[in-house]
Amino acid sequence: MDEDQIIENIFKLLENNGELTFNEIKNSLGWLGDNRALRKILSNLIREGKIERIPNYERRRMAFRVKRYEGTK
Repeated sequence: MDEDQIIENIFKLLENNGELTFNEIKNSLGWLGDNRALRKILSNLIREGKIERIPNYERRRMAFRVKRYEGTK
């Protein structure tokens, strides 16, 4: 998979499931390689403001979700 396909799949996962941890994203994508590449993609999406990383206190993990702007559903 190239980077654009990975990004598209990440958005599909987050839109369908709401909040996911890094390990849940990794397992859903079937990621078998070095985690640094996937972490880099996620951090770039955070910097671009497309997704956000938020604490999930019930699960004691940081989770990712698609960033929602005020006025959008």
